[in-house]
Amino acid sequence: MKSRCLYTYECFCLALIVAFLQVGTYGAQVVQHTRLVACACDIENTECLTSAQMAQRAVHVEMEPDRMGNHSNYEGVAVFQIGFDEKGWVTGAEAISGHPLGISHLMAVVSKWRFRPVIVKGARKRACGKLFVKFAMKENVPSAKVAQQE
Repeated sequence: MKSRCLYTYECFCLALIVAFLQVGTYGAQVVQHTRLVACACDIENTECLTSAQMAQRAVHVEMEPDRMGNHSNYEGVAVFQIGFDEKGWVTGAEAISGHPLGISHLMAVVSKWRFRPVIVKGARKRACGKLFVKFAMKENVPSAKVAQQE
């Protein structure tokens, strides 16, 4: 016969494993959904662009300032998967790599980023692709510009 303490511990461990599996499964579903929104080249009227084409189409990228007063100082390159509509408005964005603070401040204003529309055979189309953004935060003053693929 098992002691009550050991039985409780086993139940607790089992509950943690089940909770972890449920959270892990849910997280995977969210990531897949985000990717479909950010870049879905298989959707009708959507053009897949190369990194160079995305850089040429980018009209405006910006970064939110650090309003916490932390005197942040960091820089780097962040890579995003971006989707935009026929008018050049961002429809989805997913960070692929980069400094976590930089990504956070860039994603905060990604809805303000603008792209030149893609026109194929006289018709505007949605587009998506990877965009490299060089960013810096110096004493809470942000700067962001499109970088060529490195």
